[in-house]
Amino acid sequence: MTKKTYDLSMIISSCDKFSDLWDGHIKQLERFWHDRDAEQTILLTDKPTDRKYDGITVMAAGADAEWSERLKAALDTVKTEYVFITLDDYFLIKQVDNDRINEMVDIMKEHELDYIRLYKRPKRATREQLGEHKGLHRVDTSIAYCVNMYAGIWKTDFARFCTDCKLSAWEFEVALPDAAMRYHASCAVDYNKDFVILDVVRKGKLLHKSARYFKKHPELYSGSRQVNTWRYEIGLWCRTMVARHTPLWLHKRIKQVMRKFGLKFFTKD
Repeated sequence: MTKKTYDLSMIISSCDKFSDLWDGHIKQLERFWHDRDAEQTILLTDKPTDRKYDGITVMAAGADAEWSERLKAALDTVKTEYVFITLDDYFLIKQVDNDRINEMVDIMKEHELDYIRLYKRPKRATREQLGEHKGLHRVDTSIAYCVNMYAGIWKTDFARFCTDCKLSAWEFEVALPDAAMRYHASCAVDYNKDFVILDVVRKGKLLHKSARYFKKHPELYSGSRQVNTWRYEIGLWCRTMVARHTPLWLHKRIKQVMRKFGLKFFTKD
């Protein structure tokens, strides 16, 4: 019998500009994690809306508020010790084992963890296995993006600490490792593919992979977003591969050179 996870709430962070993704996101959530027993599920946006979904609280946190301020407003309503945070353009595409989510909450309590990232990147932040828990590894919080906004389970107090700022989504994600170190957070990553997603949007446009998925599942998206060019996506893939596989010292040096040519980076390294 499934144990109820009354210690867990869920926040799906979004905004009005991404409201064309809401119906599809919720359909996939109900399809692949219909038995979730989080105490509360919040769809967080900026502007007031009449949209409603069964079993989900749609919360408008202010059109003039920065991304971090909106997330803080949602966290202030959370009464559970842990919160599952994900983004609107991460669509579930595989079944979620609710018992496994319960187990990870228990593991967080057992090992006094503040955060478990359910996405393997960046691998360079991965350290030793977490006890006997296969596929769970501790995370080095000094590495850029070691804590990020891919789906993850957070201790609510840690998440609130991270939102004590006024930052855009991009600035907020870059600031997370520093916040984790100041909090002395104990963080981990899950390599077991317990929350498998389709990354839908980049730079406001659909990725080719998501466009193909929506063609097969037309009920998930009826918006008018353009698809990114292949040139952009190939460039994105190349930059990602370089970042993942270049030694850290060389990666920093490349950034230093590129800054001299006027390129800007959110990260300091």
